[in-house]
Amino acid sequence: MIEPKADLHIHTTISDGVKTPEEIVIKAKEVGLKIIALADHDSYAGYQRARSKGIELDIEVVSGIEITSDYNGREAHILGYGFDVANEAFIQFIHTQKLRRYKRARKMIENLNRSGFDISLDEVTAESRTMNISRNHIASVLVKKGLVANIRTVFDRWLGNNSSAYFKTEYEDAARVIQIIQNAGGVAILAHPGLYFTQEDIQHFLSIEIDGFECIHPSHNFQMQKQFREICNQNQLLETGGSDYHGYKKEEESYFGTIAINTYLVDALLERCNASASTQG
Repeated sequence: MIEPKADLHIHTTISDGVKTPEEIVIKAKEVGLKIIALADHDSYAGYQRARSKGIELDIEVVSGIEITSDYNGREAHILGYGFDVANEAFIQFIHTQKLRRYKRARKMIENLNRSGFDISLDEVTAESRTMNISRNHIASVLVKKGLVANIRTVFDRWLGNNSSAYFKTEYEDAARVIQIIQNAGGVAILAHPGLYFTQEDIQHFLSIEIDGFECIHPSHNFQMQKQFREICNQNQLLETGGSDYHGYKKEEESYFGTIAINTYLVDALLERCNASASTQG
């Protein structure tokens, strides 16, 4: 018997993905996923739309988000799952995150203008279709206007970290973000830890009470998966994973539905959330 699968790391048009929340649920049904979570950057505006479609197609949709935080002067992405979407403090925090992203976009567009690129904030806002603007939206406008050949070149030369037009936003400290997610009844997971963090970094995240690690991710080879599973087991932490699907790259189509986790890991995650809610209540 094939074990039911879940993908807890999917992006939509709410942030920097190419498919709407509803289209993602349809796609999940087509590939046989049973549980999904949208992990849009600093937004969960697509959750209710996905959940409604999930009820129609018998796909469970867990509340999810990928929050950008600061860790020692660099970005750390914290995945939040199972949180109360009506929590007022959480809603206010996410609003602040959106304002930070808007400011960052404005600054990067100004930098591009100084470098001779004819691009406006209005064009990028229209491209994003939301107030939650990402660097991909800026890159897409540049490519569509024929100002740069492709998105990869945009990031390599202009918008990548430390590139000429990049602007570094001052995000909330990672420890505080973890606390905010937990206070909203959710669990906080370090996204793709094998991609950016050393063993020393991992120990720090353990010390600030991260709830778990994203063990399964396209950037993780088998050895990395094993390593983070062992860390989770040794520390009674949660294991999560997913495809990190955006839809821009051809190889992502093969990830969707295959780079996934067993649903019993989601059951454990939701049990942790329920236990937390009972304690807070």
